[in-house]
Amino acid sequence: MEFKGGAIIIGSLFWENKPKRIKWRQVYLETTDNKIPVNIRIRYGRKSSTRQNTFTMVISNHPNTEFGTAYILPFKEKIKNARNLESQAFAMAGAEGLWKKSKPSLNKSWGTVGLLINPKLEKSINLEIIKEHWRKIYSEYNFNPSDYTIEKEPEMINKNGFLKIEWTDEMNEFDFLIATLTVPYPKSLLTEKIIAEKINKTGYDEYFMNNYKNGIRTFQDDEIIKKLNKKPVANNAYTQWRVSTYK
Repeated sequence: MEFKGGAIIIGSLFWENKPKRIKWRQVYLETTDNKIPVNIRIRYGRKSSTRQNTFTMVISNHPNTEFGTAYILPFKEKIKNARNLESQAFAMAGAEGLWKKSKPSLNKSWGTVGLLINPKLEKSINLEIIKEHWRKIYSEYNFNPSDYTIEKEPEMINKNGFLKIEWTDEMNEFDFLIATLTVPYPKSLLTEKIIAEKINKTGYDEYFMNNYKNGIRTFQDDEIIKKLNKKPVANNAYTQWRVSTYK
């Protein structure tokens, strides 16, 4: 049994240089030169106290959430058994801050690491072993899938920790993908005006600008940019970026 796996990454997990995140990317993942852009439904939807109460990205199944661009970084090592996959997931959860000095965990009140399986694997005789192991991990958590949705949004993840997001063409070379879901707050869709006003009010634009600079995009970006005091501007043909103040 040998499978290919990877991590779906949105937001600061891709570009932020905190020690735990650097170590996770260096030890477990292929380099960013091997990143694979992937279409996924993402929006700005979680107020973050660590980012001056501006809004961070969430993966979303809401019918009004359109596709944006995230990345897949392949695992360095092949998945040979359920323990390999578990180790990858716990490593990602550690980089996200879902556990620190406590017992390794995939789940906290504000977020969780879920598993997405290539639909073509459903006939694999080895798949049930991995699925049962994953169910066992989630059975230890007081987990409520409805925490991850807002009104009129289909379920994002089931009680056993299996992601219920669309499998897109860019994912086809993988057998297993892991991704972090975060609990949306507030429990409503945010307009581009609300998102931009919070950035303008606080002056904190690092999260939005670094996402944009690194090619992590939502369907909301163009309208958000129109309302920002500071705007990302292409610097040259090599798509380097600078921030320019518009009066």
